[in-house]
Amino acid sequence: MARLPGRRFWFALLIVAVAAFFGLNAYSQRSQFCGSCHEVMGEHYESWQTSTHGETAECLDCHSEPGWTGYYHSKVEGAKNALQFYLGVEKEDKAPPPGPASCLRDGCHIEAELERSEGAGGFAHTQHLASIGCVDCHGDIGHREAELDRAVSCAECHGDSAE
Repeated sequence: MARLPGRRFWFALLIVAVAAFFGLNAYSQRSQFCGSCHEVMGEHYESWQTSTHGETAECLDCHSEPGWTGYYHSKVEGAKNALQFYLGVEKEDKAPPPGPASCLRDGCHIEAELERSEGAGGFAHTQHLASIGCVDCHGDIGHREAELDRAVSCAECHGDSAE
């Protein structure tokens, strides 16, 4: 009669599983991990490194909604993307650009500073945050090749009626 493993075995297995989970989580939140799919993300990773956000933000800082649920939703999506890549499944949909909540998260841009920049002919950032995303005017700011470092005139969105 075969003897089943004891409590110590299962406890040790649980410890190893928890350590592996946290280790993989820490490793996979680094931008270098995102850039490891060279054929798919290589160009994006390289352009991020030379962008204005290359030294200040990791991929998940922008490409996940703030908070625990946004972070893990992005991690699950990333795992699905990696699985599709390794299985050779052609991905048809493109990831949505970061929203204003990502730009305004703790440690990034501060809404009060955007309000101060609106006087003396400045752009009304806070007025537009609910209707358009930051990248609608600032391009894919985290990726140098598509970066639009310019002011967008009101007429580009509002037509001739803009003041």
